[in-house]
Amino acid sequence: MLPLPSSTSRRARTYFPSLPPAHGNTSSGQILQTLRSRTRLTNLAVFLLLLALSGSLILNVNHILSPSTISTFRPSSSSSFSRNRLKHSGGNGNGKGGWDDSATPSQIDSGIPLSIETTIERDTRYEELNHLIMVPGHAIWLGHDPTKATQNDDWILEPMQKSGSVKTYIKHIERGVEELKKDNKALLVFSGGATRLPPSPPLPEALSYHNLAHALSLLPSTPLPTEEGNSKSPLPLNLRAATEEYALDSYENLLFSIARFKEVTGRYPGKITVVGYGMKRRRFVNLHRAALSFPSSNFTYIGINDQGDIKGHYQGEFKYGFKPFIYSPSGCHPPLSIKRLVRNPYKRYHPYHISNPHLIDLFEWCPNQNSIIQNINQDQNQQSKLPFLEDHFVPSDNNDDIQDEVGHNESDDNEYIGISFDGPLPWTSNLSTIKDEIMWDRERD
Repeated sequence: MLPLPSSTSRRARTYFPSLPPAHGNTSSGQILQTLRSRTRLTNLAVFLLLLALSGSLILNVNHILSPSTISTFRPSSSSSFSRNRLKHSGGNGNGKGGWDDSATPSQIDSGIPLSIETTIERDTRYEELNHLIMVPGHAIWLGHDPTKATQNDDWILEPMQKSGSVKTYIKHIERGVEELKKDNKALLVFSGGATRLPPSPPLPEALSYHNLAHALSLLPSTPLPTEEGNSKSPLPLNLRAATEEYALDSYENLLFSIARFKEVTGRYPGKITVVGYGMKRRRFVNLHRAALSFPSSNFTYIGINDQGDIKGHYQGEFKYGFKPFIYSPSGCHPPLSIKRLVRNPYKRYHPYHISNPHLIDLFEWCPNQNSIIQNINQDQNQQSKLPFLEDHFVPSDNNDDIQDEVGHNESDDNEYIGISFDGPLPWTSNLSTIKDEIMWDRERD
């Protein structure tokens, strides 16, 4: 026969039996014992997990919706690199003790970080320059002996450039210098980046052109006579020749040379002359100039072609140069964007967002191709010109295809003109209006 159950009362079973009875605990001990009970412990764990999950969810939603993750570059962000620059420069809030101590009022108002702007000092005669003469680069000269400059061995060339193109490049340089001599208020800019793949050296086309011009004694430092009515003598030729070393195609040749002109002179050009291939005249005049909304009456193109049969050059220009830029005016879509990628083997970043904050919207301009096609289809005047475009791409009787000011060219009305950037630009708007949009955070407050 089994024994009867014990008559003693059963004690409450706790999760942690080692704890003393509740009646002997202090108030903090009672709370601890309550929390450690089996039910309370489970509820607490669930609560903490839900709290962690909620916090994680909130952080992820905030990250997704945060403006900082949006890739679109807006003009208001032009001062992002200088945000709170006074704090980081050691200033005390009243402009003392920071970069402002060594900056002029014009430097402070320039919209350029003072750590950079205060390293620039210009001869006042640069402020008088208003004419940009641009020579786009096509190859890289590696030589040291100018008497051998016409030989292919001293150049980094593509296969198609080895049939006499080198002589044409030299003609471009010489003609650019000739135009420079005609106008004491002009700045000559050789434009072109380090576009050739290794083992070619990271030497920009522009710098090699500049080196060749000096080797040919085309840019002497001889002082020029003082002009009538001007107390200062003009800058000599060697001081009015500069390089633009980041352009990766013809559109960037023009745009970046304008930006480089601003870096050198402190102002934007009122007149532009381009010296290049005659077959590329329509690309520069009808597309690139139009895209930048630069006045046609102040734009001149001088074209000089290779000697010999160049009909194939014009056909290739239409197919691989002009036509792609119709549907991608800023070159931001394939195949033009792929060309830029290939032509930047040394991963170089251009500096013009910083030095030209007024042009940030233009640098980031990438019009939608579908919209361009739709606009062309809706414009019967432009649409009617497209089928006949290729007919224009034939060499002239004179291989030195000299083109005067396009504003005086009667045939322009019958040719296709590309779309234009519709935002404010220094040469189409009041510069002070644009400056208001790029003021520093400190100046806005």
